[in-house]
Amino acid sequence: MKLPYYISWTKQKDAASFEIASVDGVTITTTDGLRLIDMTSISYQAHFGHNHPTIIKHIKEQLDTIPMSSPKGIYPHKNETTYKLLQYMKKEDGKIFYTTGGAESVENALKMARDFTKKKIVLARSNSYHGATLGALSATGDWRNPAHMTPEGWVVRIPEPNEKEALKKTREIILQTGAENIAAIIIETITGGNGVYSGTKEWWQGLKKLCVEFNILLIMDEVVCGFERTGLSFGYMHYDVEPDLICLAKGITGGMIPFGAVWTSKKIADYYEDNILCCGLTNYAHPLGMAAMRGVLEIVHDKKFQENLKHVENIFKIELEKLKSLSIVKEIRVHGLLCAIDLKKTIDGKKFFQKGIYLVSQTNRIILVPPLVITESLLTEGMGKVYEVLEENL
Repeated sequence: MKLPYYISWTKQKDAASFEIASVDGVTITTTDGLRLIDMTSISYQAHFGHNHPTIIKHIKEQLDTIPMSSPKGIYPHKNETTYKLLQYMKKEDGKIFYTTGGAESVENALKMARDFTKKKIVLARSNSYHGATLGALSATGDWRNPAHMTPEGWVVRIPEPNEKEALKKTREIILQTGAENIAAIIIETITGGNGVYSGTKEWWQGLKKLCVEFNILLIMDEVVCGFERTGLSFGYMHYDVEPDLICLAKGITGGMIPFGAVWTSKKIADYYEDNILCCGLTNYAHPLGMAAMRGVLEIVHDKKFQENLKHVENIFKIELEKLKSLSIVKEIRVHGLLCAIDLKKTIDGKKFFQKGIYLVSQTNRIILVPPLVITESLLTEGMGKVYEVLEENL
């Protein structure tokens, strides 16, 4: 079928797509009756399933009161929900800038970092994805970057955390580039679609020491990791490191409303008390996004949600251990309910789909990111089908 709109990240002729009839919790039903278990939270954003009643309730209530607002508008829920977000992050001394998605969060974090430091260059990893807008894409190092004319000279690549003497080499790059030219280092706390990689606690703390030594800001991209995805509320909590800016999106509303945020440290917030913040969006702090986030913050503090989450995280590990026994599996990396499985050969992603599994399949790697509200029965069913596909393709 020729569509009147584009399918993202692919050639348009015969682009992979499917027709949806309905959604229920963590399952999707296609128009031809196929029931799919969502094992990738759509695009890693459906933390709380596809139609969580708590989030829907808050959105509906907001529609009946203040459905839209000026970016400069102040209303009770905007204040209260922002304070709750800061408390949840354990970052009450900072301040929030709202966006409508992850790429915008990265864009504005980069703009603030460059404005605050009066420096231009940003250091970033090659194995990274920070968003599809031009500034965010310039920091991105994966296959999506070369397709576009991103600004030259804005970004310098640093070694991957697992490379030998990574911190020593990073220090050398800082000296070669000139610390007086470097505004920030931007890093995904744990990569998502690029393989669920992260540095060790020692690497992160060493990176922060370099930032302090050379007066460079540390931006942590938590778009994928934030809101309970990796076993803790946020990925940065695994490493006892203090970033200067944090980029948020995806789980902030569970994907129900396009939304995002940038947290800035006190020193950056203080700077903008007397300096113009040259950042703004038409739909800044949109009331429906604020409402959806309010629902998310209610869910993550719910005792039953947390109990189920810890339980299914353990079940997930058990199911992954079963996959390790298959000769096709090369390596598994997992943090909470975020997992990459490297395979010794490529499996056509259609085979998972035909089994009733919706997931991300990339050449010889699959990414599993089940919704945080998935039940044990659906998780074991989904993982069982993943096992079947892998076993059938040894």
